[in-house]
Amino acid sequence: MNQRQLESFLAIAKHGSFAAAAERLFITQSAISARIKELEDDLGVELFDRSLKKVQLTIKGRELVQYAEQISVLFDEIRSKVGTAGAQSGVVRIGVVELVAITWMSKLLAVLRKEFPAVTVEFEVALRPPLLERMRSGNLDMAIIIGEVTLEKCLGQEFASAHLGTASFAWMASWQFNVGKGILHAKDLRKLPLIYQGTESFMNGVISDWLSHPDSRKQHGTSCNGLGSIVSLVEAGVGIGLLPVTQYEPLLKAKKLKILRTEPAGIDIPFSVLYPQRGEANLFARIAELCVQVSTFARPEKSALRTKKI
Repeated sequence: MNQRQLESFLAIAKHGSFAAAAERLFITQSAISARIKELEDDLGVELFDRSLKKVQLTIKGRELVQYAEQISVLFDEIRSKVGTAGAQSGVVRIGVVELVAITWMSKLLAVLRKEFPAVTVEFEVALRPPLLERMRSGNLDMAIIIGEVTLEKCLGQEFASAHLGTASFAWMASWQFNVGKGILHAKDLRKLPLIYQGTESFMNGVISDWLSHPDSRKQHGTSCNGLGSIVSLVEAGVGIGLLPVTQYEPLLKAKKLKILRTEPAGIDIPFSVLYPQRGEANLFARIAELCVQVSTFARPEKSALRTKKI
């Protein structure tokens, strides 16, 4: 029995097939099958029921999972405390919201490549809800999301999180968009066409709260998942949007966009990094620390990692 065999076993258990596990581990399906055959021969039991369409763990296979996870943690601690950072290897899947992707994600990747040259990082850009769902299902190792982590306990998993700072958002419109000269309150904004991000997005909830309206989707407006598409529509005069100020300062200076005079004037939105306390926990914790360091979002001081059950 060796680490590669247990790594392959856990990958199959997690992803549901030999093919998916082989893809994640960057090896051939025949190689991963050989590892499992050797592991089963060594233990003298079958770990997977191969008679079904979808590979499933046997009773002994389910029993092995908890031991294999504990061994995986120990191997990670050995690499972290005894070895060098360069000894870390494998694939880390990180989900990020779009504002992170278009601001400091490239800087994070450069830092990760330098500190962990043998680690392959896969980024997935999506809205907060699907990122959290993929964290729950184990299809993502980490998620950099908009908002604080306030979920209730989910599957008994223990997660750690860190605050990455806040981004200032304000209502913006095309320079030619006529909204009058007075200060706009919620009742005034509700009369304007909105460009909002996704029907289930975090920002859609922020807009609904701002407008004192239970559902901003019922406002006259347009929904776009992509932040870039929202900006293009706002710039074209189709409607108004609640947008990050720092990111679009060039368009504001070029008088392609303008910040509307509203009450309140704007809102600071927090961002967080989240990861499960399992598997390569030390590696994930270090990546979270690097996220705190490279984040360009405003924060009074660097936040310590905190652990919670989700």
